[in-house]
Amino acid sequence: MKKIIGFALFLLIGFTSAHANSIVPAKVQISGSVHNILSTQLPTALSEYIKKEYKSYWITELYETGKSKQQSYFITIESEDQIVKLSSDDSENWVIISTVIKAV
Repeated sequence: MKKIIGFALFLLIGFTSAHANSIVPAKVQISGSVHNILSTQLPTALSEYIKKEYKSYWITELYETGKSKQQSYFITIESEDQIVKLSSDDSENWVIISTVIKAV
């Protein structure tokens, strides 16, 4: 019984780690902690940009990383035919990390 529980725990840790590594692109280095946030917790400039430039998109993922003085934000937004990932290190401007066209 202990071997089964140990093996299950090993698999769970492996899958969790693999999922965490797939969330952030390889070029992006995260330091500090990672926290999911609500869209209302975004800095105003970032929130307004998303509302203006991506009106027909919905947020599928949003989180902040780093320490209290140097936070970075990551967002994934989707439309009917596209997935866009953006990041911000300065709380004022988004940078496009990737854009994927959905298969029809």
